[in-house]
Amino acid sequence: MKNSMRKVSAGLLMGLMMAPVANAEISANFAIQSDYVWRGVSQNDGDPSVQAGFDYAHDSGFYVGAWGATVDFGGPETTEVDLYGGWSTELDNGLGIDLGIIEYTYHGGNGADDSDFTEYYVGLSYAGFGVTYYAGDEFDDNIELSYGYDFESGVSLGATYGDYDSYNFYQVGVSKDFNGIGVDLSYWDTDIDNDDLADGRAVLTVSFEF
Repeated sequence: MKNSMRKVSAGLLMGLMMAPVANAEISANFAIQSDYVWRGVSQNDGDPSVQAGFDYAHDSGFYVGAWGATVDFGGPETTEVDLYGGWSTELDNGLGIDLGIIEYTYHGGNGADDSDFTEYYVGLSYAGFGVTYYAGDEFDDNIELSYGYDFESGVSLGATYGDYDSYNFYQVGVSKDFNGIGVDLSYWDTDIDNDDLADGRAVLTVSFEF
């Protein structure tokens, strides 16, 4: 899973699309994952997931985007589509700020949209460290601590620890770009007992942007 502020998201998107294209950047992405894991829990029953999305970022710091993935919760949901928008900036002292909303929507058989929900988030980052707080409209809030480091060789290391919905999760990973193709290998785990979908697992992601 990757929010009900639907009208706000649409309004933000329309407002940005009216801005001069010369002051904006549009990008798209495509990825295949050995398993789609979100906050430590598999979203595709442990099977590979195909994912794609696009982003529109304006020089003012405002951005919007959409991202989709194949999912399998054992119910009518077969596709997840996330719509998001927000504003981010970096101050002169290196402090990064990110504010936004995400709407998680689900599609497939009858009743798939019953799983839709919204989150609002605020994030701060500095010197590779980050903290993000997510406030949900239907589920518990989530707080994530993260750290990332980029080596001169092009290899990047990352780690995340989160507290969400009465359980904790963590992720550690390494990634590198090979001639425009991104490869990421991460390990996820949670403290949830008696749930195979929340057990520790390695996830391989191959992606590219255009």
